[in-house]
Amino acid sequence: MDTYLNTWLAGLSVDVDGTEMMVYYLVSATDLAQAEAGVMEMGRTWWPALKREDDRHRWEYPEGVVWFNSIILLDDVENNILRGLKFLDAWTVTGEPDAPVLRDEWDNDWRDINR
Repeated sequence: MDTYLNTWLAGLSVDVDGTEMMVYYLVSATDLAQAEAGVMEMGRTWWPALKREDDRHRWEYPEGVVWFNSIILLDDVENNILRGLKFLDAWTVTGEPDAPVLRDEWDNDWRDINR
C-alpha cells in the first residue's frame, strides 16, 4: 500500500559573511513531524563542519549560520503550481524523525548534494 505524502514549503535563512538570504525547499513527508525532522537535518548538515546547534533550529558553521524559520503545508493546487514552476528543489523525507533520510527527485541523498 502506498503512503500518501504531504508537501510543505520550508524556509531557511542563511547568513554568509553578513549577507542574509532566504532559501526555500519543497519537502514531502507523511506528516509534519517527519517534515520538520527532515528540515532540521538539512540545517544540521548544511556544511560539513557544524560548530554549534541552538534550540534545534539554528546552526552555526565556519562558513555561516542557518536558521529554520518556516514550514507551511501546501494544498494540492499550491504544490502542483510550485512544482510546475521548477524553481524550487524538492526533497522527500523517509525514515524515522530521529534519523530522517532526504532524497531529491533523482534519488540523490541530501548529504551528497550539499557537501
